[in-house]
Amino acid sequence: MIFFFLFLLINICYIHVWYKFLDKVPTGIGIVLIVPCYFLYFEEQLYFLSTFLILTFTFIYFLDDLKGIHFLWRIMLQILSSVVIFFSVSFDGNYIFLILNLFFILVLVNVLNFQDGEDLNISTLLIMIFGVFYFYADLEFIKKTSQIILLFLISFSFFNFKKNFLYFGDSGCYLISIIIALFAYSEMNNAILIKLLISVIIFPVIDVFYVIGYRILNKENLLTRNYLHIYQIIAQKINSKLYLLPNMILSFLNIFISFYIPLGINFIIFLVSVNISLLFIMRLIIKKSD
Repeated sequence: MIFFFLFLLINICYIHVWYKFLDKVPTGIGIVLIVPCYFLYFEEQLYFLSTFLILTFTFIYFLDDLKGIHFLWRIMLQILSSVVIFFSVSFDGNYIFLILNLFFILVLVNVLNFQDGEDLNISTLLIMIFGVFYFYADLEFIKKTSQIILLFLISFSFFNFKKNFLYFGDSGCYLISIIIALFAYSEMNNAILIKLLISVIIFPVIDVFYVIGYRILNKENLLTRNYLHIYQIIAQKINSKLYLLPNMILSFLNIFISFYIPLGINFIIFLVSVNISLLFIMRLIIKKSD
């Protein structure tokens, strides 16, 4: 529990220092995870150069939280991190995996960013993800690192019952996506964990792609802020924490389904079909309630 109270103290100090130098809501607190993740993961699994590059990219990404950087720089940093991960993980030089890894990183970073509009939403999603790693990982250092990350996320959540108090930040989403990717690749042969991980993240992914498709059809600027994600719509309509329910309920439903379908393309197709259908039903219900 010492890490929990340490993270509480770090959050308080971070907020105080931020307001001393910047006149806006504190953001980017997720970058704090660099320290425990370096010692418990990078030190054991990655070469020094890979570790150095990932940390460097993360600190550069932190500039986006401080004063903002051009979206092309963010995309470039995401691409660079995916390349570093590819050459750090044993993919046997198969460059098809380079493309798949690039797609995975781009999707994961941006999905988490889009889920970061309400910070209890992003922390709830991440708690479910790292809960999967903590309970189902085969590798002990992943369990230990996940435990520390969970303690951080719980401490972070205490500061987000009130809106606009402390944000996880773009750099936090960037770093945590790299950690998720590295953990998932390390547990690639762990079919149960991979199924559960897919079960948790597939609904947020579908929701993000739905919104992107909707905005493209309506010729909207994809670089502008929007409030079209299902949790944002619920948060605007209902002054409570009910916006947390879609990700939670769909994750538990998907996990239940995962117990009956073996890992494979049929599993993914079935989950995608179910989640798309339920997303449209939820949106239809919300629209009719207007």
